[in-house]
Amino acid sequence: MRLLVSAILFAATLFPEQSRAVAQDAERGERLFRRCAACHTITEGGADKVGPNLFGVVGRDIATKDGFRYSKALLTLEGSWTEDALNQYLLSPRTYARGTKMAFAGLRKTQDRADVIAWLKAQIKVSSSDEEAPAGDPAEGLAENADLALLPESPGKQETYDGCASCHSIKLVVQQGMDKDQWLETIEWMVEEQGMDPLENDLNQIISEYLATHFGRDRPNFPK
Repeated sequence: MRLLVSAILFAATLFPEQSRAVAQDAERGERLFRRCAACHTITEGGADKVGPNLFGVVGRDIATKDGFRYSKALLTLEGSWTEDALNQYLLSPRTYARGTKMAFAGLRKTQDRADVIAWLKAQIKVSSSDEEAPAGDPAEGLAENADLALLPESPGKQETYDGCASCHSIKLVVQQGMDKDQWLETIEWMVEEQGMDPLENDLNQIISEYLATHFGRDRPNFPK
């Protein structure tokens, strides 16, 4: 009986009901969404990136965004993205959808999840009203992002940002000063030992080549 009670309490902690969440703050959610903008757009009709466009995601059936190739982990899920489902997914994507390709570790704070969901909902209301749309999609401000601005213009810049920034500060990444072989070994270690999803296609080669070229220890861009 004690084990059963402990399991129930653990599950309640891992997947808190959205109804028990604190009041939602869409304005704060907009700022938090900038963490997501490396992989997602949210404007109506926005392009898919590493992840699908999220306009209208609240209430939409899971894995049904036209034209986006979802992982098997999401394709096997049933139901729709209710606020409670989004709350659980944002807490721990890999726990909610085991095998998901989404590398984001999750938002541990209830308030953060509630605010991001509020921002997702707010976009539909703005689009369907006569109000002036907010000034730009957070993704459109990526050029002003300090981490993205740190990366020199060169093939592989966006792939490096998209592949690394969802879990790490780019400032930390580029300070490693490793050569290509070392980066390839690091990526392999992260997949095998840290649970990172394997990079598709030749992304590991593109990212390791970009970082080694621009941020090796003998390169002028290496942060001092």
